[in-house]
Amino acid sequence: MNLSIKQLRVFIALTETENFTRAAQKINLSQPAFSALIAALEEEAGYRLFDRDTRKVQLNGNGIHFIDIARRLIKSHDDAVVEIKSYATGYKGKIVLAVLPSMAVEWLPQVLAQHHRAHPDIKVELLDTQWDRCLKAILDGRADLALTAGQPSPGTFSSRMLFADEFFLICHRNHPLAQRESVDVAEVAQQAFVGFSQGTSIRQYTDQLMAPHSFNYVLEVRQLTTMMGLVAANYGVSIVTGLTLFQFQHKDIAIVPFRDLSLQRGIYLVTDKERQLSQCAKEFYEFLQEKAESFIPRSVR
Repeated sequence: MNLSIKQLRVFIALTETENFTRAAQKINLSQPAFSALIAALEEEAGYRLFDRDTRKVQLNGNGIHFIDIARRLIKSHDDAVVEIKSYATGYKGKIVLAVLPSMAVEWLPQVLAQHHRAHPDIKVELLDTQWDRCLKAILDGRADLALTAGQPSPGTFSSRMLFADEFFLICHRNHPLAQRESVDVAEVAQQAFVGFSQGTSIRQYTDQLMAPHSFNYVLEVRQLTTMMGLVAANYGVSIVTGLTLFQFQHKDIAIVPFRDLSLQRGIYLVTDKERQLSQCAKEFYEFLQEKAESFIPRSVR
């Protein structure tokens, strides 16, 4: 069976007017063309839909049964057209964003809330995981975009730096370094140090910081909340980035900047070089860039 939407619309128009001439005028067709569409529809359906006399056209029993089917088909078609147009223009769809957990604490939640208010029909799913899994999710097609630290291989990925994230010492408020306006890396190396586990993004950078020094590791953890609890209990000191400082706003934790540290963690927006983004993902990409341009890193607030 090959029913067209045009045939169904012609059918509905005739049920509403009960007159071929008025129905043809209503949808801007000539009466012969209109009549031909009704005849073709009845042939496709396999039965007559109307009882006709010289003055009036009325639905018969078959037509009464068919009218609900026609309305459902037209609505399904119209809804699909609206969804296709919305998706093509970026006003509807789904985006998967892979992101480092350390970056999803302060800046990103605010950005996502703003985006949701502006585009409620676009669903953004978060995949919060370590940096290498963020990149793998891009390659596997499980994520459209990734927010990660450090620039990945330009041969495989397209990336744009959004801003730089600096490093800070965190320690207990009663620790000797807590009252300092700034500290040196060498001073931190002398303290009991709680580090992030191997494989985490922050660990890659702290390893670079520690290379010229011999840090006294007392414990390694993966989660920011675990780190916060340990430092608040005065178990040791640690080094974290500006984007994670929101997690360490605790009455027993002091945050101290470095004075001899030029190393920064570049935050990059990453996509697959070989895969084209959907329209809504492109607009989300631009939205993230725009919000990053107005973001002031905590170190200079």
